[in-house]
Amino acid sequence: MISKKTLRELVDQKLKDAEVLIANRRYASAIYMAGYALELALKLKICQIFKFAQGFPENKAEFIIYQNSVKSQPLLAGTITQIKDIRNHDLNKLLFYSGVEFRIKLNYLNEWNLVVGWDPEMRYKVQKVLKREVVSKVTAIKTLIRNIL
Repeated sequence: MISKKTLRELVDQKLKDAEVLIANRRYASAIYMAGYALELALKLKICQIFKFAQGFPENKAEFIIYQNSVKSQPLLAGTITQIKDIRNHDLNKLLFYSGVEFRIKLNYLNEWNLVVGWDPEMRYKVQKVLKREVVSKVTAIKTLIRNIL
């Protein structure tokens, strides 16, 4: 399990890393790092909404603990059926399971649309990114995180 405290710390660390990367003109890497912060924030929100007291499950055995939990079982029934539903990097899926999709898309659709294309596979691409682009994306990610958590 990844504890909720660890997830929160990682969100903050990844955002700080993104700022350091921006300051050092490593723009593509800054977007990559900030995207991870958003992913982790969504996973933390999933922990909160589904009452994952011990943290985010990292494997099937840990997920089964929650499926059998008195607190989580009624919330999971008919919603999350497999660990792969939430153990992925798909921001759209994670937003759906976070329980805040409607609010985010209603109030922060521009920010969401700016960053939803984030993908960890970006690490394998050489990208030319302008400073203004990365600053707007990181700002959007920070706004989203504030309103998710």
